[in-house]
Amino acid sequence: MERLPGRNALVTGGGSGIGLGIARGLLQAGVNVALASRSAGRVEAAAAALRAEGLPGQVCAVACDVRDKAGVGRAVAAATSRLGPLSILVNNAGLGHQFTVEDCPEDKFDEIIATNLKGTFLMSQAVLPGMRARRDGFILNVCSQAALRGYPEAGPYCASKFAIIGLSDALQKEVAGFGVHVHCLNPALVEVGGGGQVPGKLTVQDLADAALWVLSRPSRIRLDNVGLYAVD
Repeated sequence: MERLPGRNALVTGGGSGIGLGIARGLLQAGVNVALASRSAGRVEAAAAALRAEGLPGQVCAVACDVRDKAGVGRAVAAATSRLGPLSILVNNAGLGHQFTVEDCPEDKFDEIIATNLKGTFLMSQAVLPGMRARRDGFILNVCSQAALRGYPEAGPYCASKFAIIGLSDALQKEVAGFGVHVHCLNPALVEVGGGGQVPGKLTVQDLADAALWVLSRPSRIRLDNVGLYAVD
């Protein structure tokens, strides 16, 4: 990843918030980006807005439900068709619901696990064959401090994020010999409402800067779960 300009990336959850911020940072660095989101209208609008900014990289939009294997395959194929081979995947799509473990409905638990964990699994599966064949790739999973410690009324969310850490660690060991890097970024609370700096919260720009820093490390360097915190 020493040379970012001209590379091709796919960012899930790219229609707003952290995903959109990371996508903008990649485009500013000259990376071509496919934004992916379940909402076709939202992601098309986001791509159009980024094009209007005149950033160096090319941007396109693909509709994708990360919980659906066939849909994931179609999205990766569409992104590859428009941009070329993908060498960066940012798994950012995710959600949470506020329930105690005792009170959490089963369907809400399933939704969290399917989106956060299964989505990361399916997206990674879809891009890995090409990355391995080219011996070039980086999978960046936007995880959370909830991947490292439990929080009340967030048990299923924490479980999904803890599992992503384990999945990522196992995958990194599987693909290390093929020039592919797998890394988790673990931010604390992030202000995604566009309100600028808020005491105790990171900004979307903080996440974008961290993602670019991680992706631009020399290939001989491997990182282990970089955490980010805001100082009150």
